[in-house]
Amino acid sequence: MIVRFWGTRGSYPVARAEMLRYGGNTTCVEVRAGGRRIILDAGTGLRPLGAALAGEQAGPLRLDMLITHTHWDHIIGFPFFEPLFSPHNCLDIYGLLRTQSSLRATIANALSDPLLPMSLEDLRAELHFHEIDEGLCFQLGPEVRVSTARANHPYRALAYRIETDEAALVFIPDTGPFHTVLFGDERIEWTGSPTAHTHADLRELAEMRAKVVELARGADWLIYDAQFTEEQYRRFPHWGHSTGAQAREIAEAAGVRTLLLFHHDPHRTDAEMDGLLAEQRAAAPPDMEVLAAYEGLELRKGKGE
Repeated sequence: MIVRFWGTRGSYPVARAEMLRYGGNTTCVEVRAGGRRIILDAGTGLRPLGAALAGEQAGPLRLDMLITHTHWDHIIGFPFFEPLFSPHNCLDIYGLLRTQSSLRATIANALSDPLLPMSLEDLRAELHFHEIDEGLCFQLGPEVRVSTARANHPYRALAYRIETDEAALVFIPDTGPFHTVLFGDERIEWTGSPTAHTHADLRELAEMRAKVVELARGADWLIYDAQFTEEQYRRFPHWGHSTGAQAREIAEAAGVRTLLLFHHDPHRTDAEMDGLLAEQRAAAPPDMEVLAAYEGLELRKGKGE
């Protein structure tokens, strides 16, 4: 399995000199495993990935895209993905089943006038949309297994586990912790203090956390939302993001080998990222590696793809 990072920021892309080392594109990760080319989220990092894919292969491309949710920073790169404009390519797109709008309609609306001067029909690649839900397990070819769980994020989001016999990667770029705010399909009106919970809410949060930990159990790599500092979380717990310490707690509970801090705050400089990384490394158990994801980082285990 080969894992490459093309976008590591959250919320919106940035282009500032003091952020070059960790990168300014929003979330996009490439995974090559079991003969499949899998794309995790379609943030602005999708554009350089598309250019790389188009440049390395003259023949048809068969790609799988797993979208955690359709907030702008996770789909904004989609219309700029070069392989979409070749009729020889095929893309299977997986995303969360919702009641508000289908996955296809959501992507189509994001591409349409007056937001962009194009439509889904302008794309020449063969597209297949698959709506999936939490708790689903499915195959991508004979060697790659995909499992899902629900992340605690506004309007819900999916967490993914991609696994072969050689390696396991878990991708949870957007989630809040599981002790304060329960996010569903409704907008939370923020009053400046945590929403009061019923016993049913607290039970659902505990069950969600248990399923996230189980999804990540024993993984080689856990890519996890660490957008907030502790001070930011106290101010914005209704935004649905975690701190580095909250990410590390999940990684420790799941016994993962390597935790990758991800979905970096768009205001955070390289120097500030270095400090946050040092804090989590100092607090981590000796058998767990902690990294901060950066554009261009490549991880490998087992045979190459």
